[in-house]
Amino acid sequence: MSEEVRAQREEQTGLSDAEFSDVMAKLGSVAPLVRGVFDRSGEGGATRSAACRGRESLLLALKPYLSPTRCEMVDYLIRMARLGDLLRALQ
Repeated sequence: MSEEVRAQREEQTGLSDAEFSDVMAKLGSVAPLVRGVFDRSGEGGATRSAACRGRESLLLALKPYLSPTRCEMVDYLIRMARLGDLLRALQ
């Protein structure tokens, strides 16, 4: 990797090469869980309860009838619920 690319990455991330590699290795180990949580297909993770999936389905079904601001809020709430699922799965 060129010195210019290294310097640019360090400026953007604030991490040295070793620190960046360490972070990427840690992220790689949780990537499958994160992929399930932030999956936009609506499936989410396999560990999600039927009640959670039902609430998410209801919110997604209501989106065409909501204002753009409320649609953004629904997306945000779904992402936060999926993040909560991820945190519970990591325990």
